[in-house]
Amino acid sequence: MSNEWGTARTLMAHCSLLIALTECKARLPLKSIVAPREPQVRATVVTVQTTLLPQNKTFIHVLAIANGRARSSDEVDSWRLFDLNRDSVTFVDDIAKTYRTESFRSLLAKRREAVIAPLPEGIPAAKLRVTGAKRAILGAQASEVLLRLGGYQRDLWVANHPALPPRLYTLMYLSQPATSPFAPIMKEFDDALLNLRGFALADRAELAYGRSRMIVDTIVVKIEQRDIPESFLNVSSKYQEITPQRTPVTPPPRPRTAS
Repeated sequence: MSNEWGTARTLMAHCSLLIALTECKARLPLKSIVAPREPQVRATVVTVQTTLLPQNKTFIHVLAIANGRARSSDEVDSWRLFDLNRDSVTFVDDIAKTYRTESFRSLLAKRREAVIAPLPEGIPAAKLRVTGAKRAILGAQASEVLLRLGGYQRDLWVANHPALPPRLYTLMYLSQPATSPFAPIMKEFDDALLNLRGFALADRAELAYGRSRMIVDTIVVKIEQRDIPESFLNVSSKYQEITPQRTPVTPPPRPRTAS
């Protein structure tokens, strides 16, 4: 019973934090992506709706993709710019006016290091199952991926939509920091995402706890082509780069040959 109680408390805390962060971010306006009189670029704009229960609140944000780059409008002040051509992520800090770029390989290595750590005592790992169920979403055939851990369930519907880069969702998810001591819970899910080719068009997380139920229900409601400000997918030239520079490797001196 104590193990189940510890797991439930952990999941309740994580679900509460997810709801709080979603509400905080989604409340912000989308001025940066609809600003007039700026140089424009044609982009794929994905409109995402998130509903929080039992708060019964609904929020909207967008994901913009153009010229091999992508950015979500629900990240402000500190945000990520995804470069699909270079397989890298640029982390931008609008407050400090700095940015750094890391390869996906480097980010993945850090995440793997976090998830292979031993779990706290009494906390089991989450279990992943591809159910085989199918569902049509926005003209694409989505497959169900189910994640379960005690009273926590996450239900994703993943589809290889022709308008969305097949590796974008993986890059977005696995570039998130995994600093929590409970990160190893998601190891099986992380491993599955590495082989994923598609985007989660629907994502519903539920946590049953006694008579209460927390729900974060996210679904892509529209995918369209339209112009957006070019600056939305670029880092300001006034920002300072703080990407660590690699120390050049000096080759050892060649031995002298006897004349």
